[in-house]
Amino acid sequence: MSTQDSTKLYCSICKRRAKGFKNRSGLQRHETLKHVSYNTLPSHVRSVPNSELSHLKKAIIKELQKRLKNHHTAVGKQVFSIHCSEDAFVSIFKNHITRYSPCGSSYFCSFKGEKAFEEVGKILDDENWGERNYGRGQLSFVRLHMPEVENSNYEQSAKKSKTKSLVNGEMTVQWKVTGGKDKENHKFEAGSAQFRFFLNQCQI
Repeated sequence: MSTQDSTKLYCSICKRRAKGFKNRSGLQRHETLKHVSYNTLPSHVRSVPNSELSHLKKAIIKELQKRLKNHHTAVGKQVFSIHCSEDAFVSIFKNHITRYSPCGSSYFCSFKGEKAFEEVGKILDDENWGERNYGRGQLSFVRLHMPEVENSNYEQSAKKSKTKSLVNGEMTVQWKVTGGKDKENHKFEAGSAQFRFFLNQCQI
């Protein structure tokens, strides 16, 4: 009967844990290559009171609305983060998590397509979550769908770019723990959800 090397890290997803990794970055790389679609939620996640979830949803909408500016220079990629517990994040997005990384303790969601705006509205309990009306027919909004012609043109231009970017017409949400430690090994960490999306504007 084989025993595992206590000095190495092992993948908790693999059924056969024969290969160990010298450091966390090696294990993280293995997860990314072999388990990119793994989304089985961990058993340690606990339920959260509805009142707390309702408050977090309102906080998300508030921070998002602040990015829906009316000036033409605001059109394009937007990013913001909001601190929240792992339990609260999973409670809100659990049915839409496309990837969970045990090594990185991170979760990933992606929303795009014709019904994505309505889908997020149901999650956040607000059908106008991603729109801001400035009156006189001016509307700023989160773009989650692109007509086929526009999408084709965007993909062609994206291929010419050497940098990998967020897809126009998509919102991604990632939860992970971030922080650091000082020289005395005192850690300061907290979980946060990062939202990435494209802002667009139109006349209605």
